[in-house]
Amino acid sequence: MILLRLVIDGFGKFVGKRDNQIVIKQNGHEIDYFLADDLTQIIITGKGSVGFDAMKLMALHEVDLIVLDWKGDIIYRLSPPELRNVTSRREQYKAYSDARGGHISKEFIAAKMENQRGLLRSLAKSRQKSNSEISEFLLQKRENISFDLKKLKKLEGKPIEKLRGSIMGLEGHTAVEYWRGISEVIDPSFNFEKRSGRGAQDGFNALLNYGYGVLKGEIWRAIHLSSLDPYAGYLHADRWGRPSLVFDIMEEFRQQIVDRSVLLLVNRGQIKPDDFSENEKMCLINDNARKKLIGQILRRLDTRIMYNNKNSKFSSIILGQTRNLAKFLNGDGDYNGFYLR
Repeated sequence: MILLRLVIDGFGKFVGKRDNQIVIKQNGHEIDYFLADDLTQIIITGKGSVGFDAMKLMALHEVDLIVLDWKGDIIYRLSPPELRNVTSRREQYKAYSDARGGHISKEFIAAKMENQRGLLRSLAKSRQKSNSEISEFLLQKRENISFDLKKLKKLEGKPIEKLRGSIMGLEGHTAVEYWRGISEVIDPSFNFEKRSGRGAQDGFNALLNYGYGVLKGEIWRAIHLSSLDPYAGYLHADRWGRPSLVFDIMEEFRQQIVDRSVLLLVNRGQIKPDDFSENEKMCLINDNARKKLIGQILRRLDTRIMYNNKNSKFSSIILGQTRNLAKFLNGDGDYNGFYLR
């Protein structure tokens, strides 16, 4: 069975229920409907309302509901009740103070570095004939990341509190090399100079931020289904209101899900510099570009690849990683970060 992610955009929409169906209305008129069994997630990016009966139906069928603001931040998330496997959470908290936390954190960043290397290599290969100078530059950045990756792997297994500084130092240096490489393959009219998080000043960063918001919702759902606490992370230190474990696991998937999607849309001219505007010194994505971005990321999540000798969707791999993490915390096997060669 193919499960769908439903995106509800625009203004004045109402999400209601009829029998076993989720019904979408606008100005009192029905515009679409879906069987609850066919849905895995509903993403709302506009303004509207949701009926109580619809929320109950979503909960019964384990359909996530997330609402994104114009920056891609999750405003709120509704989900079915927590799964009742308290053992995994007890082990999750204990692992913060032993070597498991350090091991997991190294795997998160090692996988991120591997995916950065892989993307830079793909970009270099595609430009080998048309622009050998940029191709060589990208390969040099890839080699610099390889050097940091070797340093990372040599770090001794310790609790994360004793390793965080070293890991984040290497991750930070790698990020500079990676984004310098990426900047060379982006249309200069996007004015992308470096990676920025909140308060994006250019269109490329605004697309990344919004895309990471969509990815965040997918990973949060997987963590929920794996009986883990989204706020109890390892690499990302505890901070009130921050789902640290969500950000931890996102490190493995940023490049393959979001960065590739944004580069594809920008480099093919499907999203252009005039698809953005400024408001209070921040760059805003217009509705058309936002829809294209969400659509591309959701298609990427449904893309099948060969991984561990299985033909799997990216969304299934994300869920598999969170379940593997829960197994590792419970003493069942090892945890290896996700990356594509």
